Amino acid sequence: MKKILIATTNPGKIMTAKKILAKLGYEGLSFADLNLHLEEPDETMETAEEIATEKALGYAKQFADFPVLARDDTNTLIGVDEEDDPKNHNKEFVAKRMGEYTDANGEKVFSEVAHKYGGEVPTCFDWGYALAWHENGEIKVVHGLATTGAERAKIVEHPSPKTVPGFCFASVMKVLIGDEWKYDTELTEEESWEAYWNVQAEVIDSLIKQCDLLK
Repeated sequence: MKKILIATTNPGKIMTAKKILAKLGYEGLSFADLNLHLEEPDETMETAEEIATEKALGYAKQFADFPVLARDDTNTLIGVDEEDDPKNHNKEFVAKRMGEYTDANGEKVFSEVAHKYGGEVPTCFDWGYALAWHENGEIKVVHGLATTGAERAKIVEHPSPKTVPGFCFASVMKVLIGDEWKYDTELTEEESWEAYWNVQAEVIDSLIKQCDLLK
């Protein structure tokens, strides 16, 4: 089975990437799996796809054994004032309001935003992915975007008792499964595939197909 480095330390993102890559027929390995200690690249761009590309290139410069898969997530809150819009930078948005970013602080901030707008706010999620690898003395990179429309996700005032480490908004987000709104943190694995993972798998598969090393 061909290997792909999962370029993140976020446990939730690692879990998701491993499941998706396994379904596609590849072995996803984390930094911890390989005992790697790589320097985190700076994030200077704005969109999820651009930031993922920065990450993939930054990590590929430090690791050449096999392709590197990077991801970045952004969410847009629909219908809120500018002061309540994280503008695709959730951690900075939370830290500005709370003094520091933690998952608990993030849950509190997004819960308060939902409260301000009547208890819920539609949100659109983007998952930017980029795959970088070494070929003929150069680093090549391809990228793509997975997204879910605002009609299928919303931030709500009252959090679920369950949390997901590394995803501050997971406990205050509901997604539409069939005709039922369910907390993100309470989805079954089958529902997670329906809500998010299938659309991400399509994008990752399209990137892999462009990498000769993985053919």
